[in-house]
Amino acid sequence: MAVAEVLFVVAGLFIGLAFQGGMLLFLIPFAVVAFVLACLNRPRLAGPSSTGSLPMIIKGRATGAIPEVAPDLRSEFRNSNGMANEPEAALKVSQVWARANADINRAMTDMLLALKSVVPHVNSALVFTQFDNPREWGVRNFVNDKEISVNPSARISETSGLLSQLFRSGVTRLLEGDLPGAKSLQYYVDSTPIKSVVAVPLVDHGSGIRVGAVVLDSTYPNAFNDMTARALSFVASAISMLDYKGFYSAQKHIALQQYSGLYNYLRKFFKTMSVKDIYKEIINYVKANMAYDRLTILALDKDEEMNGRVVFCDGVDSEQFLNKRFTLSDKGIFVLSIMRNRPIERSFAPGFKDYVPRLNDSEKRNLNLRQIFVMPIAAKHDAEMAEIAICLESSSPMPYNDHEKELLKAFASVAGFAYDRACKFEQGCEQAMRDGHTGLINKKTMFEKLRAEKSRADRNQYSIGVLMMDIDHFKSVNDTYGHPIGDVVIKGIADTISKEIRGDIDIVARFGGEEFVVALIDTDAEGMVETAERIRKSVQKLVFDVHQAEPLRVTVSIGAFLLSPGFNGDLQKAVNNADQALYRAKEGGRNQVVQFQATEPEPAAV
Repeated sequence: MAVAEVLFVVAGLFIGLAFQGGMLLFLIPFAVVAFVLACLNRPRLAGPSSTGSLPMIIKGRATGAIPEVAPDLRSEFRNSNGMANEPEAALKVSQVWARANADINRAMTDMLLALKSVVPHVNSALVFTQFDNPREWGVRNFVNDKEISVNPSARISETSGLLSQLFRSGVTRLLEGDLPGAKSLQYYVDSTPIKSVVAVPLVDHGSGIRVGAVVLDSTYPNAFNDMTARALSFVASAISMLDYKGFYSAQKHIALQQYSGLYNYLRKFFKTMSVKDIYKEIINYVKANMAYDRLTILALDKDEEMNGRVVFCDGVDSEQFLNKRFTLSDKGIFVLSIMRNRPIERSFAPGFKDYVPRLNDSEKRNLNLRQIFVMPIAAKHDAEMAEIAICLESSSPMPYNDHEKELLKAFASVAGFAYDRACKFEQGCEQAMRDGHTGLINKKTMFEKLRAEKSRADRNQYSIGVLMMDIDHFKSVNDTYGHPIGDVVIKGIADTISKEIRGDIDIVARFGGEEFVVALIDTDAEGMVETAERIRKSVQKLVFDVHQAEPLRVTVSIGAFLLSPGFNGDLQKAVNNADQALYRAKEGGRNQVVQFQATEPEPAAV
């Protein structure tokens, strides 16, 4: 037999002996302690039921059915708000509350059944607790002899009926033995001839405030006495303790569940070094844990102009914000949070007319979104400006409690550190991939990109044009004007080449010294030569001021090789072919484009 079952038997035995009267009344406190310990040892909160599903939550009698989750148990964590995004965490919270409430109601049912069994002539045993209105109590649980006598929707208030006396602080019990009828009780749906009532207030264990009542009634006159009222007060104290412990046990379980989820996301942060993955994890966390009607993620650009864009938007009118640009001079509330690196929360009353821009005045106005909460994410917690902002909007008033905000704040703090780490890593990778002077990719990176493009070209059956170019007489430029001027020439030619190709498609790299390589994606021989000529002519037009009477002009020679899908050699061979064509351009007088031509093998000597 389980520990909880043994304690229930002991509690029932003590209560039965106590109601015999006399010296046995001292057993009541021990019965209450045994009952509370039994309830706390029932292993139901930590996991699902044996069938793998939640208990059935329905309205009805407490004997044989479990009432719905009481609102007072969920006052700290609202789970159902009707917003566009209902997060997965809300379902988990609802499950915990449902399971906790089911356990508490089962324990209450056992208590009421015990009372009804040991106290003679009891018709109904009921527990009233607060629901939405603190000045009103409703039926939380009951057991009785009739199936439909008690109205589960019944309410008692400070000014209605006999039980309203328990709202007064000076009334510690209610004991009536000769009532005229059931009308004054108000919780019956028929005219049950109740003659006796004993009731005591239910006091909240934490605050000491009256939050309900425990009631016994009978159709017999004078069915209860002072001993019954005293015993009932002990039972009410046990019920209060049970409710208090059940609430905080569920609250602790929810907090552990939420912090465990937060920890899992933080682990993901430190497994990735990509800024895009950081954005992805931020979006996933918010969608899984926060309810909203619209979610917008803003991020500043890495350049020095301090502009930004919307990297993600989901929900109401999301299409108008997605990929939208903004500047720090815009007067939107989202932008303000980034500028000040402070959370911002705004609430608007129903029917308000003064719309507050989110990014700027040009956006579409939606007056139904009356709640705004913005959490900035900064690389350093004491930074003057943030880099990212999580912007939540809701049509529900006050949808986020302090606990949810603190969780999001903790998440944002670690996300900022991970974002800064990823940015520095990508910046280091970018520097390793590029030539420090021209900003073009280096030789190693060029071969990596060209290898990937060659695989794609083979699958889709298109050609790649490879251009190898060299600055004509560059050694004489360095010897005559010095290496600083030579660096200016190299940078100017690199910029000119980049402008003459498709920046988002083609590849340009500094191959070494004064040599450049260009890969023209999806082209033919004619297009390859045309682009090479365009580059050559643009370089020829360049003028470099060397602080002399005549400006400096330079030219380039270009060798071209068409890398077709049927090419069997490696990529180094393709670049070598372009280099051979470049050598011929140099021999032919420079400042020209020469396409590679395969030479036929010479006949063997006789």
